[in-house]
Amino acid sequence: MSRLLTPTDLLTLRHKPRSLALLNDDALLLQRHRPLLFGLRSLVANNSRYTTYVHHEGSVSGVLQASSRESRPEQQVVALATYGPSHQLPTDHDIWFRLLETHVVQSAQHQIQRLYVTQPGTNSDMSEIFRQSGYTNYTRQMLLRLDGPDWDQGTRIATLQPQSRHDVWGVHQLYGQTTPRPVQHAEAKAARDWMLPLQTPWDGVKHRAWVLHNAAHISAALRVRSGREAHLMHLLIDPNARELATDMLRFGISQIADTLPIWLILRDYQEELLWSAQDLGFQPIDEQSLWVRHNVSFMRRSAFARVLEPTRESGSPVPSIVPASEQARLYARTKRNNQ
Repeated sequence: MSRLLTPTDLLTLRHKPRSLALLNDDALLLQRHRPLLFGLRSLVANNSRYTTYVHHEGSVSGVLQASSRESRPEQQVVALATYGPSHQLPTDHDIWFRLLETHVVQSAQHQIQRLYVTQPGTNSDMSEIFRQSGYTNYTRQMLLRLDGPDWDQGTRIATLQPQSRHDVWGVHQLYGQTTPRPVQHAEAKAARDWMLPLQTPWDGVKHRAWVLHNAAHISAALRVRSGREAHLMHLLIDPNARELATDMLRFGISQIADTLPIWLILRDYQEELLWSAQDLGFQPIDEQSLWVRHNVSFMRRSAFARVLEPTRESGSPVPSIVPASEQARLYARTKRNNQ
């Protein structure tokens, strides 16, 4: 039976798992995932930002770890792991499927509306597990990496301005213009989601953003997140300003002062930006598929609803707009033909 993590389960997380599937979301690109540290956060955090489920069956244990997104009713599955002898049953996929089932039920009870999974590569077995758990693949994306950027490239840099709170609605409009409708419905973003989070001294990730104004609207937006292991860049650009993509990426590189690797994420509907990224030295590393599952929330009903609501008198006819002749035809008794 799957359940939430308890302090005694931390002993299991201390060992090396026999199988580990890192479902690479943006956070895993910026800092390394440590199952034991994540489990400690699950026990200490009171806001349910970190969640860990454990499944024990014989000598084999499975672990699912997920993180909640700030101020949004959704969770991202971060990792699936199995502990125990490799020759013992059940298999990894059987345990992970049961953990995903528990995650769906528990998240629905806590009013979590959407569950996300980012699957690396082309693993058909993992895809089948997500599909049978109710997940739907809504888009794909490509991961590109830049090691040792060349700071002296001898070309001009786009004039971007730091994003302010007045630019949030413009960035959201740009997202709506450049993103297909199925992806928008899956991600369910609002204008406030483009605001930069307030930085605290203990935050391990630093957020920065710039925009390019064109008359009364925003034609491009660049976001850079910096962690302990790497930097991550996202680019939104109007189709009419695609010739500035190379200069905008170069501007983002110029804002990074260290030599950590830089990751760039391009969705499948942004393939026209691939050449601009490769001109600057970005190399394709992996492809990922993005999955989403929409939960159904339980609605509570008052026990006194029937007392407060007016009731119909017994024997009163139900109003209908169907003519009497049609009713007679619908409920006519079939005739027997004895010939």
